[in-house]
Parts: sequence; C-alpha cells; structure tokens
Amino acid sequence: MLFQFSALAIFATTISATALQKRATTSCTTPSGPGFCSTTSSPCTGGTYIAGHCPGASNIQCCVATCAPPSGAGVCEPNSQACSGSFYAGYCPGPSDVQCCAPKSSGGGTGAGSLGIDISTTPSAAFWTCAASTFQVVALEGYIQGCSKGGAIKSGFIANYAAAKAAGIPRIDAYMFPCTGTQSNGVSCKTPAAQLKEFLDVVDTNSMSISHYWFDIEPTNTANGDACNAWNLGAAANEQLAKDWVAALKATGRNWGIYANGNQWTSMFASRSTDIGSSLPLWAVQFDKKPGVNTVTTFMGGWTSAVAKQYNLDTTACGGSVDLDSFL
Repeated sequence: MLFQFSALAIFATTISATALQKRATTSCTTPSGPGFCSTTSSPCTGGTYIAGHCPGASNIQCCVATCAPPSGAGVCEPNSQACSGSFYAGYCPGPSDVQCCAPKSSGGGTGAGSLGIDISTTPSAAFWTCAASTFQVVALEGYIQGCSKGGAIKSGFIANYAAAKAAGIPRIDAYMFPCTGTQSNGVSCKTPAAQLKEFLDVVDTNSMSISHYWFDIEPTNTANGDACNAWNLGAAANEQLAKDWVAALKATGRNWGIYANGNQWTSMFASRSTDIGSSLPLWAVQFDKKPGVNTVTTFMGGWTSAVAKQYNLDTTACGGSVDLDSFL
C-alpha cells in the first residue's frame, strides 16, 4: 500500500511539474516598460527587477530587460504578447518563451541580405533550436590550419551540420581556414589540392548539402601562441600561394567565395590593391555592428562589392558563441 501511495504521489508531482513547464510565462507592465515575472533568484540579464507588478510572493518581480538582435534594439517579453515588430529567440534572460520584441529584419532582399551567423564551436542542441527561429544562414567552420597535421578537418563539423540540418536552418554554408604558412613546429602544410580533397571528401561522404563554400584568408599572430603562422611566406610567395588556392577552388566546380578583411590585406600581400581572386565573391569583414551587405565600405584586392558581411565578432546569440553576418 505504501508503494502504491508513493507511486501515485510521484506521478502527481511529475504531472504538476510538466504542467508548470508548459504554462506560458506571466507578462507584466511597469512604468519602465513591459517585462516578464520571475523569481529574483534568477538573473535578469540586461535589465532590472521591479517590485509590485507581479502576482505571488514578494520575490516574484517584473524583469524589465532590453535586447539587441541584428535588426535593432528591443525589449524582452513573453512571445504570447503582441509585438509591433518580430520576436527573436536567444537574446533575453528567462525561459524560452521570453524573447526579444524588436524591429522586423529587412529580410532577404538584394540590399541588406539575410540574417546569418558563423560558428567555430560545437554548441548545444538548444542553440540550434533557437538559431533556426532567428537566422536564415549559418556558416560552419569545416577545415582548420591543424598545426600538427598541416591542415585538418574541424572537430565537430559533421555534428554541427547534422544539427543545423535537423533544426531546419534554410541555408548551410561551410568555410575552411587552411594551413598556409611555415609552421614553427616544422610540420609542412599539405598542398592546396590535398587540403581541398580532404575537406570535400568529408562533405561528400556525409552527403552534406552545402550552399556556399568560403575560403578564409587572414593572418595569424604567433605572439598570441598560434604556431601555424598563416601567410608568413613574404608578399610575393603569399600572392602566388593565394592564386594557386584560387585556381584550385575554381577547379572543384563548386560555389566558392573569399572571406577576408581589407585592413589585413597589406600584412599578407604587397599592397591593398593586390588582386588574388576578385573573380570570386567576397565575404567582407567590417566590424561596425551594422547589418546589411549594402553597408560594406571596406574593399581591397580588386573587389568593389560584396555578397556577405561579417559585422559583429565574438558575440553571443542563442546562448552560443557566434559572429553575426548578413548574406545575399
């Protein structure tokens, strides 16, 4: 009899907990703006608790917080409320139904482009669910310098692709940051053809549907402990190697573009005007926190326009470490 009573009690507790988890978060309104009710023991990141606007005990107060998705500044509130713009997940404290009400994105037009992210980590499953509700494009790091090997597949690339695909992100891109220098550990970089084959074999073997491929051209700083010494061969040799890479990229017949920062160009090549592959599309780095491909003003290497822009580096979205981008 005692066992039956305990089982019933556990069952009732489970049902009660499930019901609580599914119940919509209580909204609240204060002189400082809208928010959501929460216990003060939970963080109200980006805002403050205001007492007297929520039902229940005194420690249940209204969290009034601002948020900043790429489309512009907004406020955090339950997504059951009316929003004059759009709700964006991953920018607010609290439960998953508390989202950022902010201006609508300009969407996928030929000017601004679609909201996107690029990642080099292996985030959680919750990240992908959130990202799919906010971003239309994700660019995954698929190949790295791999100092000990002269180039290597990025750990987590296959898992990230599977997660992004399962989450329903419409467009999945991939980029490679290959071995391109004289490494301080004495390991030689594999040839462009060998690194490309290694990367594309993984893509094909795992039946990945990659929309756009990107070739990352940027130097590395040995002072920061990077042993790979990317593009440290001298201006003339760097230019020739870059042109060899561009030829190899084109030979694959796939949709390749170049990721680069114009302000780094002269540290690798003879001048800012050195053209190593302007016939390929440009993914421009311009860290000004302004979304929109049409806001790119930094060019080099023969490019006069871009098809993508990375505008915010090393930030957080959906609880994961990302860079923010716009893609045409």
